[in-house]
Amino acid sequence: MNNIAFFTSFELGWFNAWIPSFGIVLIQFLYMLIYKEGGKRAVDTSWYTKKDRQNSHGSSFLQILLLIVSLFIPLKIGTWWFVVGTVIYSISLFVFIAAIHSYAVASADKTIKNGIYRYSRNPMYFAFHTGMLGVCIGSASLWLLLIIIPFFILTHWVILGEERYCATTYGEEYIRYKNNTPRYF
Repeated sequence: MNNIAFFTSFELGWFNAWIPSFGIVLIQFLYMLIYKEGGKRAVDTSWYTKKDRQNSHGSSFLQILLLIVSLFIPLKIGTWWFVVGTVIYSISLFVFIAAIHSYAVASADKTIKNGIYRYSRNPMYFAFHTGMLGVCIGSASLWLLLIIIPFFILTHWVILGEERYCATTYGEEYIRYKNNTPRYF
Protein backbone atom coordinates (compact mmCIF):
# COMPACT_ATOMS: atom_id res chain seq x y z
CA MET A 1 0.00 0.00 0.00
CA ASN A 2 2.93 2.36 0.56
CA ASN A 3 3.94 2.13 -3.08
CA ILE A 4 0.61 3.14 -4.57
CA ALA A 5 0.98 6.17 -6.76
CA PHE A 6 -2.15 8.29 -6.94
CA PHE A 7 -1.25 9.41 -10.44
CA THR A 8 -1.34 5.88 -11.77
CA SER A 9 -0.20 5.19 -15.26
CA PHE A 10 -2.95 4.85 -17.81
CA GLU A 11 -3.35 1.28 -18.94
CA LEU A 12 -6.32 -0.21 -20.74
CA GLY A 13 -7.30 -3.40 -18.92
CA TRP A 14 -10.06 -5.82 -18.02
CA PHE A 15 -9.93 -5.13 -14.28
CA ASN A 16 -10.04 -1.38 -14.47
CA ALA A 17 -12.36 1.20 -12.93
CA TRP A 18 -14.64 1.02 -15.98
CA ILE A 19 -16.35 -2.11 -14.62
CA PRO A 20 -18.17 -0.43 -11.70
CA SER A 21 -18.39 2.94 -13.51
CA PHE A 22 -20.19 1.57 -16.54
CA GLY A 23 -22.18 -0.84 -14.35
CA ILE A 24 -24.03 1.90 -12.51
CA VAL A 25 -24.74 3.74 -15.79
CA LEU A 26 -26.02 0.53 -17.39
CA ILE A 27 -28.48 0.04 -14.54
CA GLN A 28 -29.78 3.55 -15.12
CA PHE A 29 -30.34 2.94 -18.83
CA LEU A 30 -32.00 -0.44 -18.21
CA TYR A 31 -34.48 1.17 -15.83
CA MET A 32 -35.20 3.88 -18.40
CA LEU A 33 -35.96 1.21 -21.00
CA ILE A 34 -38.12 -0.89 -18.69
CA TYR A 35 -40.02 2.06 -17.15
CA LYS A 36 -40.47 4.23 -20.23
CA GLU A 37 -42.57 6.95 -18.56
CA GLY A 38 -40.03 7.39 -15.78
CA GLY A 39 -37.27 7.40 -18.40
CA LYS A 40 -39.00 10.14 -20.40
CA ARG A 41 -39.47 12.17 -17.23
CA ALA A 42 -35.80 11.72 -16.31
CA VAL A 43 -34.54 13.17 -19.59
CA ASP A 44 -37.11 15.96 -19.98
CA THR A 45 -35.16 19.21 -19.98
CA SER A 46 -37.83 21.38 -21.58
CA TRP A 47 -38.02 23.51 -18.44
CA TYR A 48 -34.27 24.26 -18.26
CA THR A 49 -33.10 27.83 -18.15
CA LYS A 50 -29.97 28.73 -20.10
CA LYS A 51 -27.91 28.36 -16.90
CA ASP A 52 -29.53 24.98 -16.09
CA ARG A 53 -28.66 23.77 -19.60
CA GLN A 54 -25.03 24.91 -19.22
CA ASN A 55 -24.73 23.17 -15.84
CA SER A 56 -26.29 20.01 -17.24
CA HIS A 57 -24.00 19.97 -20.28
CA GLY A 58 -20.97 20.51 -18.05
CA SER A 59 -22.07 17.76 -15.67
CA SER A 60 -22.73 15.37 -18.58
CA PHE A 61 -19.35 16.16 -20.12
CA LEU A 62 -17.59 15.39 -16.84
CA GLN A 63 -19.56 12.17 -16.42
CA ILE A 64 -18.52 11.04 -19.91
CA LEU A 65 -14.92 12.06 -19.20
CA LEU A 66 -15.06 10.08 -15.95
CA LEU A 67 -16.27 7.01 -17.83
CA ILE A 68 -13.59 7.36 -20.50
CA VAL A 69 -10.77 7.86 -18.01
CA SER A 70 -12.05 4.88 -15.96
CA LEU A 71 -11.20 2.65 -18.95
CA PHE A 72 -7.53 3.34 -18.29
CA ILE A 73 -7.38 3.31 -14.46
CA PRO A 74 -6.57 -0.07 -12.88
CA LEU A 75 -8.45 -1.13 -9.76
CA LYS A 76 -6.08 -1.72 -6.83
CA ILE A 77 -7.26 -5.28 -6.22
CA GLY A 78 -5.72 -6.81 -3.10
CA THR A 79 -5.28 -3.50 -1.27
CA TRP A 80 -7.21 -1.71 1.45
CA TRP A 81 -8.02 0.96 -1.14
CA PHE A 82 -9.93 -1.64 -3.12
CA VAL A 83 -11.74 -3.01 -0.06
CA VAL A 84 -12.84 0.42 1.17
CA GLY A 85 -13.81 1.52 -2.36
CA THR A 86 -15.79 -1.68 -2.91
CA VAL A 87 -17.73 -1.24 0.34
CA ILE A 88 -18.60 2.39 -0.53
CA TYR A 89 -19.52 1.45 -4.10
CA SER A 90 -21.67 -1.53 -2.99
CA ILE A 91 -23.69 0.52 -0.50
CA SER A 92 -24.06 3.30 -3.08
CA LEU A 93 -25.19 0.84 -5.74
CA PHE A 94 -27.89 -0.52 -3.41
CA VAL A 95 -29.12 3.02 -2.65
CA PHE A 96 -28.93 3.96 -6.35
CA ILE A 97 -31.08 1.00 -7.39
CA ALA A 98 -33.61 1.76 -4.63
CA ALA A 99 -33.73 5.41 -5.73
CA ILE A 100 -34.05 4.75 -9.43
CA HIS A 101 -36.77 2.19 -8.79
CA SER A 102 -38.76 4.61 -6.61
CA TYR A 103 -38.38 7.28 -9.29
CA ALA A 104 -39.27 4.98 -12.17
CA VAL A 105 -42.52 3.72 -10.66
CA ALA A 106 -43.66 7.08 -9.24
CA SER A 107 -46.48 9.13 -10.67
CA ALA A 108 -45.33 12.12 -12.70
CA ASP A 109 -47.93 14.44 -11.18
CA LYS A 110 -46.79 14.19 -7.57
CA THR A 111 -43.66 14.79 -5.53
CA ILE A 112 -41.74 11.55 -5.07
CA LYS A 113 -41.67 10.92 -1.33
CA ASN A 114 -41.67 7.13 -1.09
CA GLY A 115 -38.86 4.64 -0.57
CA ILE A 116 -35.41 6.15 -0.18
CA TYR A 117 -36.88 9.57 -1.09
CA ARG A 118 -38.20 9.73 2.48
CA TYR A 119 -34.60 10.32 3.57
CA SER A 120 -33.13 12.30 0.68
CA ARG A 121 -34.53 14.62 -1.98
CA ASN A 122 -31.77 13.53 -4.38
CA PRO A 123 -30.80 9.94 -3.57
CA MET A 124 -30.00 9.02 -7.18
CA TYR A 125 -27.47 11.81 -7.53
CA PHE A 126 -26.07 11.20 -4.07
CA ALA A 127 -25.67 7.45 -4.61
CA PHE A 128 -24.23 7.87 -8.11
CA HIS A 129 -21.62 10.32 -6.87
CA THR A 130 -20.68 8.33 -3.78
CA GLY A 131 -20.48 5.25 -6.00
CA MET A 132 -18.05 7.05 -8.28
CA LEU A 133 -16.10 8.15 -5.21
CA GLY A 134 -15.93 4.48 -4.22
CA VAL A 135 -14.52 3.68 -7.67
CA CYS A 136 -11.97 6.46 -7.20
CA ILE A 137 -10.93 5.05 -3.82
CA GLY A 138 -10.91 1.46 -5.12
CA SER A 139 -8.49 2.48 -7.83
CA ALA A 140 -6.58 4.94 -5.61
CA SER A 141 -6.70 7.39 -8.49
CA LEU A 142 -6.12 11.07 -8.16
CA TRP A 143 -6.98 11.37 -11.87
CA LEU A 144 -10.54 10.25 -11.17
CA LEU A 145 -10.74 12.49 -8.11
CA LEU A 146 -9.74 15.51 -10.23
CA ILE A 147 -12.77 14.81 -12.44
CA ILE A 148 -15.16 13.86 -9.64
CA ILE A 149 -14.80 17.11 -7.68
CA PRO A 150 -15.98 19.47 -10.46
CA PHE A 151 -18.55 16.82 -11.48
CA PHE A 152 -20.02 16.99 -7.94
CA ILE A 153 -20.10 20.80 -8.05
CA LEU A 154 -21.78 21.08 -11.46
CA THR A 155 -24.30 18.40 -10.55
CA HIS A 156 -25.13 20.29 -7.36
CA TRP A 157 -26.05 23.29 -9.53
CA VAL A 158 -28.19 21.00 -11.73
CA ILE A 159 -29.96 19.84 -8.56
CA LEU A 160 -30.66 23.44 -7.52
CA GLY A 161 -32.35 23.99 -10.89
CA GLU A 162 -34.38 20.81 -10.50
CA GLU A 163 -35.49 21.84 -7.04
CA ARG A 164 -36.62 25.21 -8.40
CA TYR A 165 -38.60 23.36 -11.10
CA CYS A 166 -40.16 20.98 -8.55
CA ALA A 167 -41.23 23.89 -6.34
CA THR A 168 -42.91 25.54 -9.33
CA THR A 169 -44.47 22.32 -10.64
CA TYR A 170 -45.63 20.66 -7.41
CA GLY A 171 -46.13 23.78 -5.30
CA GLU A 172 -46.84 23.55 -1.59
CA GLU A 173 -46.56 19.75 -1.55
CA TYR A 174 -42.92 19.97 -2.70
CA ILE A 175 -42.12 22.92 -0.42
CA ARG A 176 -43.30 20.90 2.63
CA TYR A 177 -41.28 17.91 1.42
CA LYS A 178 -38.23 20.11 0.86
CA ASN A 179 -38.51 21.61 4.34
CA ASN A 180 -38.68 18.16 5.97
CA THR A 181 -36.19 16.14 3.87
CA PRO A 182 -32.48 16.84 3.45
CA ARG A 183 -31.12 17.54 -0.02
CA TYR A 184 -28.64 14.67 0.19
CA PHE A 185 -28.53 12.77 3.51
